[in-house]
Amino acid sequence: MRAALWDGAGLVVSDRLTLRPLEAGEVRVRVQRSGICHSDIAMMTPHLPVLPIVLGHEAAGEIADLGPGVEGWAVGDPVTVGTQTPCGQCRECRRGEPHNCDINWGVDPAFPFMLDGRPVASFANVSSFAGEIVVKASQIFAIDGLPLEQAALIGCAVSTGVCASRTLGRAGPGDKVAVFGVGGIGVNAIQGAVQSGAAVIAVDANPAKEAVARQFGAIGFILADQMQNSDDAAARLAAAHGPIDLVVECSGSVAAIETALRCIKRGGRVVLIGMSKPGSQAALPLDRFVMGGEVIATMNGGAVPARDYPDLIAQARDGRLNLADQVSGVWPLDRIGEAIAALKAGEVTRALVDHEL
Repeated sequence: MRAALWDGAGLVVSDRLTLRPLEAGEVRVRVQRSGICHSDIAMMTPHLPVLPIVLGHEAAGEIADLGPGVEGWAVGDPVTVGTQTPCGQCRECRRGEPHNCDINWGVDPAFPFMLDGRPVASFANVSSFAGEIVVKASQIFAIDGLPLEQAALIGCAVSTGVCASRTLGRAGPGDKVAVFGVGGIGVNAIQGAVQSGAAVIAVDANPAKEAVARQFGAIGFILADQMQNSDDAAARLAAAHGPIDLVVECSGSVAAIETALRCIKRGGRVVLIGMSKPGSQAALPLDRFVMGGEVIATMNGGAVPARDYPDLIAQARDGRLNLADQVSGVWPLDRIGEAIAALKAGEVTRALVDHEL
């Protein structure tokens, strides 16, 4: 089986990876398309505690095999894959907060792969840079005819962005929403806010992103000025477009986060979704927040897969969500480095890998 492995120094494409047998409640999925997320890029560091590892966490494909006890599915069924695997038994799961479950996000990786007799770790319970993966049956969702390139985005870019605005941000009719970072997550945060009746202002450091932001429903665009301090940037944003009820911060930039914290109205909300560099810190203006304000962060935008993923798939199928225009390019696995370079350069909204090429 072919896969791209991160070994701490680079991505290595190998065809010698093997997969362990299925256990009860598991499914083997043949990955046909995989999205590439900035979170994958953030993991490409020599300091990961477990190496080598197969990255990737946006997958669509078909069921290749069913483990013991799995019902309601058949080999060949087309599916998309989510990252969440709450145990259902711990204190947090019993409290109705599975996003706080210790095993939900694959923080402690499993080792479903082997390479030349050596165990290889998984990432985010998925590892979609591999041609086949082992996942729990609870992670798969029928795509009902949605094209594979679009279906692959459901598990992260689409669900995280839409739910960041809709679920965590509670965007509503008449709200003014600022979305910082017009990438794969950001365009869906824009769509989620617009669906909720809000007016969206997009902010990005790349001027080419203005056309993208407007394509997905933003009514305004501000070019981020890297030389401007956060107080000035916040004042400019609030003066031109305020009052800002909600900011969805998708870039992970400390400067953007500090601007977001300063530009919301009294009682406004800041949703932090972007992946910041390890060790990053942002200053919280306490004199403002003591008067009212909310900062919230939950992975996957607060999505509950069983509730949200089928709805998002249905919205994409009937055109209420625009997924097709998010797919900027598709690369074969052996050229995954080119796709990552395009993402880093801001040339794509979402880059995908086609495992069949």
